[in-house]
Amino acid sequence: MPSHLIQSMQGIRPTGTAPAISRCCWQLAPAALLEALPALGAVLYVPKQPRWPAYRPMPRGLLAEDAVLAPLLQTHWLLAASVVTSEGPREWVECVDRHGHLRARLYLLPDTDYLAWDMLLAGGKPVAVPMQAWWPRNGRSGSAQLLRFHVRRLAGLRVLGCETAMSVSALSRHLAERVAGVEALSWRPMPYG
Repeated sequence: MPSHLIQSMQGIRPTGTAPAISRCCWQLAPAALLEALPALGAVLYVPKQPRWPAYRPMPRGLLAEDAVLAPLLQTHWLLAASVVTSEGPREWVECVDRHGHLRARLYLLPDTDYLAWDMLLAGGKPVAVPMQAWWPRNGRSGSAQLLRFHVRRLAGLRVLGCETAMSVSALSRHLAERVAGVEALSWRPMPYG
């Protein structure tokens, strides 16, 4: 991530050196992600609005209640990322599809179940980080939303749904507001060269 975005994430003045973002990658089947999401509790969900057509084939047997959740069902890799900011540590996972496109981010909040977060990552197979997934491209973020996920069965399908996480702490709301502001900057297309 470019240093000016990291510095805006931190809310500090440029110093010439930005803290490194640590990333680890796991291959994870969409069905495994779907089963792990409800246990997380409240998270900040930020889908990417792609420039390509929104339709992508969904994995067999899985369905999203709303198109805004579709990127989660197209996830092939999870990139767990963390950075230490002036406000403390910040962790998120980047949901990357099988073509290496960054589709969404999920942010860990103080109200998120930390054990479930660790279990989410433990459910995948560690792999090398696909370099093309590191940088946001070709699109912008959708609206950042505080959500709780749920899964239900419908006619032999597992259906991913969500509801707004209304009862979260003031600390989680503050962090969500800070991250949402950073997301508005970080999804802008980056120059290459």
